[in-house]
Amino acid sequence: MRAKLFLNSAILLLVLTLSSCSILNYLLETPPPSKEELLLKSLQEFVQSSLYNINYNSLRLNPEAYEDEKIRVFGVIIEEFENDFLLFTNPFEDNEYGFYRIKIDSPLPKQGEFPKPLKYISRGSEVNVFGYYSGLTSIDPSKISAESKRLNPHIDYTRLRNIPTIEAVVIYDRADQRFEKPVWISQKFINQHYK
Repeated sequence: MRAKLFLNSAILLLVLTLSSCSILNYLLETPPPSKEELLLKSLQEFVQSSLYNINYNSLRLNPEAYEDEKIRVFGVIIEEFENDFLLFTNPFEDNEYGFYRIKIDSPLPKQGEFPKPLKYISRGSEVNVFGYYSGLTSIDPSKISAESKRLNPHIDYTRLRNIPTIEAVVIYDRADQRFEKPVWISQKFINQHYK
């Protein structure tokens, strides 16, 4: 009888130990990543696989060599249009300064869209843009606002013919050197990676 009681106690103790281990494992187990974490991971992979510091003149003179390549460009937004904006690379930061046309598939975040973005992008914003190089396009200089011309008298707007064009995937503030907090993400990229 004692042996039977001991055996039953041992089995009960073993069952409790095993069940408590599974509860403990469940509590200590890392949860699966959220959709937002997976999206940010996909963005980081895109950023890390992009080409950095491409010579501006190479993009202009040999556009076929970079067609559909993932690249990074940076600069100041000097004019916004309906589905794109004009980016100017500062000659003091990049020896090969010039213009880039950045095409976007959804509006840039604006001030006043509270409570969504606390960070917004507008004319004068310094940004890093990651996207696909899509060749050369031109912008009619007459589309540049008088205000942009007044604020940037040192810029030669006659150089808007055959400028490198980027299909933007993600935009980061220029101060975000680790590329951790995107301020804009392509709607197409979100649709593909936010599942």
